Amino acid sequence: MCGICGVFAPGRIRPDHGALVRAQNDIMRHRGPDAAGVFADAHCVLGHRRLAIIDLSDDGRQPFASPDGRYQMVFNGEIFNYIELREELAAKGRRFATRTDTEVLLAAYEAWGADCLPRLNGMFAFALYDSRDRTLFLARDRFGVKPLYYVLQDGILHFASEIRALLALPGLSREVDRQSLFDYLAFNRTDIHDETFLTAVRRLPKGCRALCDAAGGLSVRTWWSPLPFLEHPVEDTEAGHARAVAELAADAARLRLRSDVPVGSSLSGGLDSSILVGLLHDVIGAPNPYHCFTAVYPGDSVDEARYVDALAARYPFVSHRVTPTAEEALADLPAFVRAADEPTTNPSFYAQYRVMRLARETGVVVVLDGQGADEVFAGYQYFHGFNLSGLLRRGRIGQFAGEFAAVLARRQHASGLGALAFSLLPEAGRALALGRALPFLGRDFFAAGYGESRIAREFFRARDLNHSLALHFQYKLEHLLRLEDRNSMAFSLEARVPYLDYRLVERLLATPADLKIRGGQTKYLQRLALGRHTAPEILARTDKLGFATPEARWMASPAWKRRTEAAMARLAAAWPDVLRFPRGYRPTAQQAWKWCQLAEWLDAVSETPTGGDIPGGTA
Repeated sequence: MCGICGVFAPGRIRPDHGALVRAQNDIMRHRGPDAAGVFADAHCVLGHRRLAIIDLSDDGRQPFASPDGRYQMVFNGEIFNYIELREELAAKGRRFATRTDTEVLLAAYEAWGADCLPRLNGMFAFALYDSRDRTLFLARDRFGVKPLYYVLQDGILHFASEIRALLALPGLSREVDRQSLFDYLAFNRTDIHDETFLTAVRRLPKGCRALCDAAGGLSVRTWWSPLPFLEHPVEDTEAGHARAVAELAADAARLRLRSDVPVGSSLSGGLDSSILVGLLHDVIGAPNPYHCFTAVYPGDSVDEARYVDALAARYPFVSHRVTPTAEEALADLPAFVRAADEPTTNPSFYAQYRVMRLARETGVVVVLDGQGADEVFAGYQYFHGFNLSGLLRRGRIGQFAGEFAAVLARRQHASGLGALAFSLLPEAGRALALGRALPFLGRDFFAAGYGESRIAREFFRARDLNHSLALHFQYKLEHLLRLEDRNSMAFSLEARVPYLDYRLVERLLATPADLKIRGGQTKYLQRLALGRHTAPEILARTDKLGFATPEARWMASPAWKRRTEAAMARLAAAWPDVLRFPRGYRPTAQQAWKWCQLAEWLDAVSETPTGGDIPGGTA
């Protein structure tokens, strides 16, 4: 896990480009405190910060050169099947000088070119400079676990793992992308495609590769998409589907234990992370001792300590707990916002930030996390709406009636019925309903943003549950993964997500929807295949929290209320055509959080960061 940056100038590198990349390296020191490296020639400068995970020797230092010196590569992430790939390449005559996955990745590219990407089981973003053909190749993993941003100016390409590093570019515009702002304010969505909150900065989309050629042109192509797997459903018995999922999940977790540094888990009281912990102990063999990290709130309704206690009574892990407070959240807001790189949507991300800090303070360097399970197994309560609307569209009235009754009987969250109603409205009705729910948005801003929104045009037009899951991979999941990356890397910590092993994802996209939601219960197949690896109390839960915080109590505190009022005034002055808070408006707790950290982000994005500017406050 690392930070990468660079400049590619087909004409010629300027003298100041080397200094710029070294400064960007320093800005991203939190992503890799173990080593730094720079490569430079007449056309390219590459920078790298290393967090040593596999092969802790100097063999893993980057930029990494091919044996003949033609290629130079900087790589952020992990290739979890690097051992298997190395054996395959060795059988073809390739000789290896290190034990690193970095060398395997470069050898795979030399052997197969861009066709190496589908062979990679991992999370990655990398840049590979071809000094002979004078080109720069960029690629990201299927789901966007690892970030990569770029700025293309006058035929010169600048790239980095974080937007904050790109803010070091002299003269870079801080103009805010209004479509990104709209989707954030209206739909609570960020990281949708290639946009960022700055018009000057783009992201290489997930599942994409790019080539910057000797003429300075940049071409971007998709190499992975979730949609084709919907067209080739897997036929199997219910038991067969459950067996396949159990085997794939176990192997995904096994691969993600590969590490030369201590591994632990972030743990809530829900199904996803608790099953991972149980799977490690029951099937794979967890490291001993195995450390788990949880945010708790004694005496509060969102506290999940009792579920963690139930799991700890079954498995011998070491439980570490942190209790974030309203005062700490307010004090940490500047550092948290700068670590996040772009605005966040709710305080649960701050709880995750504190859990990651706790893990690093304990000496763990790699954590396994349950992120992605809600997308593959249909875990969000609002998925009931997509499931029900899909049944209606396909004329399955009897099944619709049964599921609808079961959702009511199980008292599932109202968001499911809300999603159903919204999906059934005509387009004009959707826009009207959304607009009325957002009285603080300027009318012209709303009309322009809604008309161009991918979320409005595509996300809420899912045909059925499985199509909705695929659209979540395209338009929703990445904002969670961005915060997973930033919250962990702020403390020089690597977060791994076993549920996003591509083999498991592809299998589940092709699995019938009625195995995901059944009888008003989400995650039916996950419970069937993997439920034995958690505590009965967790398996029986009908609610869903996931690093929740007592946000209503936090935001009602006098200090947060003062911060919220100041933030609203600042935002209304900065964007008078965007935000017009009506008289008597009282923000919800989540809205108050958004206003406070959005105003703080305006301060952060106006800065020019310098070396040693560590988002997590660690050095």
